[in-house]
Amino acid sequence: MEASTPPLFERLPKDLFRPLAATNNLRYWDLLCRLMIEMWGDGGRSPGEEAPKTTVIRAIESFLVADDPWEDVESPITIRAHGIFNFFCESGWLSQRRRGVIDHVTVRPVVAQFFTVLTEFAHHKPEFLGGKVRSIFLNLREVSAGKAPELYPEAARQAKQCMAHIINTSCRVQDLMDVLVTKTTASEFVRGFFEEYIEKVFIADYSDFRTNNHPLQYRSDIVSLTLQFQHDANLRQSLITWYAEKQADGDLLRAEALYERDTRLLLRLRDVEEHLRRLDEEIRVAHQRAMAFFEYKLRSPGNFDKLIDQAISAAKVLEEGHIALPGIAGIYHASEFGLAKPRIPLREHVSTTVAEIAPTIEELAKEALRQRMNADRNVTPLKLAQYVARHLGDQNAIRSDELNIDSIIDLCCYQRLLLIASRDGCPQGKRKSDPHLQMVPGMHVTFVPDASTRNEYMEHQQFVIRVGRK
Repeated sequence: MEASTPPLFERLPKDLFRPLAATNNLRYWDLLCRLMIEMWGDGGRSPGEEAPKTTVIRAIESFLVADDPWEDVESPITIRAHGIFNFFCESGWLSQRRRGVIDHVTVRPVVAQFFTVLTEFAHHKPEFLGGKVRSIFLNLREVSAGKAPELYPEAARQAKQCMAHIINTSCRVQDLMDVLVTKTTASEFVRGFFEEYIEKVFIADYSDFRTNNHPLQYRSDIVSLTLQFQHDANLRQSLITWYAEKQADGDLLRAEALYERDTRLLLRLRDVEEHLRRLDEEIRVAHQRAMAFFEYKLRSPGNFDKLIDQAISAAKVLEEGHIALPGIAGIYHASEFGLAKPRIPLREHVSTTVAEIAPTIEELAKEALRQRMNADRNVTPLKLAQYVARHLGDQNAIRSDELNIDSIIDLCCYQRLLLIASRDGCPQGKRKSDPHLQMVPGMHVTFVPDASTRNEYMEHQQFVIRVGRK
């Protein structure tokens, strides 16, 4: 057996699980809970405090009289009470000692502690994460002041519980909704949705997560303090020294590993937003499924036919003026006048025809003028090549100062050349995918440093146009 295995049965009796694993485990658990609450609960004795054996047996007998889980057993209650008492003693839940001539019974503190863990696990309640996060922050502040290094592993343990609770809540929402959708009646679904889902699954302060008083508002401070401990050599060494003295028997390597483990647990709070986003998504899906189920149950006919038949049969035997009938004299409730009006078919909507109007000569002329204007302003590769060729003549290069602008299309081509020059700094790998640089193959337009061109339309940095190989 590995040394890391928790020594459970070194602390608990080996037969402690016998009542919980028996065929009648539910009955034994119910009776054990009532006995522990009555004899060693909050209002009774403390664990380890003894009570006479006769008092314990009488308590078991009273439980069987008030609510007997073994109703199908015909043996006397006294005999069954003694048998249950002996079973609890043999399994280790109860400890019997003899004081003089009187037998006394008690519950060992470790068994009572284990019972408390089981009941807390069974009665799962929403937790307030804001209090845990604030406790982690205050513990780390004490550690940063050098007052209590033992609070560092405690803060890491609380951070692990906080993250685990958020992640487990998402899984619990999924599992519970899978169970609820199997319910056949709306009443069972509603009861489970509001009792099991709303009251027990939710984080108690979940509704405050989107407010200014965010329950996890100290998480950034916790992460900041944890990183401060990690990068401050003196603080880090003092914590490792404490781990070595208190938890690692002087082994510095093991102490450093324990410190790094707790540091990782605290730094997991950096991922809390991602887990909250997943939880929001699970809750949104759960709400949608619940609303869809409610709407389906409200709209589906179900057993309406049976209910209508029952209502008609009851109306036949009730006297006129009965409180269950509508408050109208005569037999109005049983006539055709009391029924719903028949549905009126919707009037068919006939679309109106679109009137065709022939355009006038003036409108046709304006439309042709607009198309001509758009065509003149559209710079095509052919128009740009013709504009450059008109100015180049037999030359291989020409500067922007030598270009003339005689029309709108000339101005548009000139502006396009200026745009191509501005893209000359494009990386070589992207030049082939640039539509402006590839507009006229063999033409290169570049800016001239420390030179400018000024004409009647604009002023800009001078550029030069070259044709052929660059």
